[in-house]
Amino acid sequence: MEVLQAVEACDDTRLRARCLQAIQVVSRTLDLYGTRGVAFSFNGGKDSTVLLHIIRAALAQRQRQHETAAGLPNGFCDDLPLGGVLTFFFHYDTDFPEVLAFTHDTNKRYGLAMEILTGDFKRGLEQLLQQTHVQAIILGTRRGDPNAADQETFCPSSAGWPPFMRVNPILEWSYHDVWGFLQLAAVPYCCLYDQGYTSLGSVSNTERNSALRLEDGSYAPAHMLPDARLERAGRQSRVERSDSVKGVRRTAALLIIGDEILSAKVEDVNTRFLCTELRAIGWRVCKASVGVVVVGDDVAAICREVRALSAEHDIVITAGGLGPTLDDVTMAALAEALDQQLALHPQLESRIRAFFGANTTGAHLKMAEAPTGSEVHLIEYHLEGGAVSPFPLLRCRNVYVLPGIPALLQKKWRAVEVHLRSEAPSQAPFRTALLRLRLTDETQVATALERVAAELGEEVQLGSYPVSDQVDGAGIVLSLESRACEALAAACERLKELLPDGAVISEHQDCTAINTPVASPPGVGLAAAADGGVVAAAAAAAATGAVHGGTDAADGTA
Repeated sequence: MEVLQAVEACDDTRLRARCLQAIQVVSRTLDLYGTRGVAFSFNGGKDSTVLLHIIRAALAQRQRQHETAAGLPNGFCDDLPLGGVLTFFFHYDTDFPEVLAFTHDTNKRYGLAMEILTGDFKRGLEQLLQQTHVQAIILGTRRGDPNAADQETFCPSSAGWPPFMRVNPILEWSYHDVWGFLQLAAVPYCCLYDQGYTSLGSVSNTERNSALRLEDGSYAPAHMLPDARLERAGRQSRVERSDSVKGVRRTAALLIIGDEILSAKVEDVNTRFLCTELRAIGWRVCKASVGVVVVGDDVAAICREVRALSAEHDIVITAGGLGPTLDDVTMAALAEALDQQLALHPQLESRIRAFFGANTTGAHLKMAEAPTGSEVHLIEYHLEGGAVSPFPLLRCRNVYVLPGIPALLQKKWRAVEVHLRSEAPSQAPFRTALLRLRLTDETQVATALERVAAELGEEVQLGSYPVSDQVDGAGIVLSLESRACEALAAACERLKELLPDGAVISEHQDCTAINTPVASPPGVGLAAAADGGVVAAAAAAAATGAVHGGTDAADGTA
């Protein structure tokens, strides 16, 4: 009851609304499945700790409602642990001792009668469902988690898994929402969070978060993390962790917006352009999770992806949906993703009115709308000749907002590039090498790739791509990529040693195009000819005025 009272008395209206909504989700789950049909997965982390007390609050609310309206079935069993909701915990040998101690203490403190499971998670879950009446499991999944991209509040289990309903009451909560609740409820949590840890995995893959390191070498508690995007910074691969220590962890995600892309009315040339430009300045379009997403002109879909991508990546770049028409909804979606109102931005409105003068219409002013709040910033960019454009870019938190028309996007990208270079520490760009082979059977290169990956895979990314109808007769192109020139050169030489004699037709440096056209124009090398097709496509799209996520009349005129 004390948690419910703390929530109801909370002065933070946003946090109180989040908590009450989560309590309602739990209560609705109990209505649908009954207490015997619901289980709760506890792992000792901050998110599952929040859920434990959300469930307790929901049960207290139901009990109070039952006492108020006597005679109604309450679905609440006061004599059963957690009101009859089964709590289970998967124990692994690699768990932190502190997590195990906290779990044991929590089990005892709240009388959970927790089921302790071991072994394979999937198999253990299958056995649990077979032996009980459980049909729904309450989980601590949040939108920024690696497995949360396609989940909803009520979400059936994935294909290949035992059937049950996943219930995610705090799916849309932020990192700071979690800590706001734990501090509001004044409940115990694992002591590791006061020692510099922000996300707990196993002993083998979790370290203290370097963003919390203080000058004296100690660590601030997790709730003081200044940037929620760094929540999982202590749970990265060895290469990513090395980058973080140097202060250069830089991952980007792209959100390409427009029905015209999904319906194939317009070719998406923006993804290739942005990937090329980002990697040229040392940014990684992340492979560990979804790094490029294409969505239609739908506010809910755009909002969902912005929340997920911005939580998982250092920056997000959107392309499309900024024009004056009804299908241009990117700004409305951003406002929702930031939990802000959509309103006329004073500076943008002033510039729009100054540019169009007496001809300013409501359609023009639609392009002056932006989310409210202090997290919205303007970024100036320059027109040809050096003049400052009257229409700056917007950055909302860590989301850079670009138009979808390729010609305009490529112009405005230069301002983003300058901004990224000024804010982020210098880092070597990614360098690429291509080996074009006269082989057609990838089994002939598999062993060589495995050997090089084992020797240099921490520093060099490798890929094999079958091709056909190539000018030079190539059947396979091997791609090698690294920031370290010496490692890249060593990997190339090692690959050439391991490949069959005479397999390599040619080698190309810093060329990202895999395919070559059937016939190259006279005097054009393979690399130039390969890139020419994409450049021509972009030029054609711009020349025909192809609408790509809305128009930008202001910049088009300027």
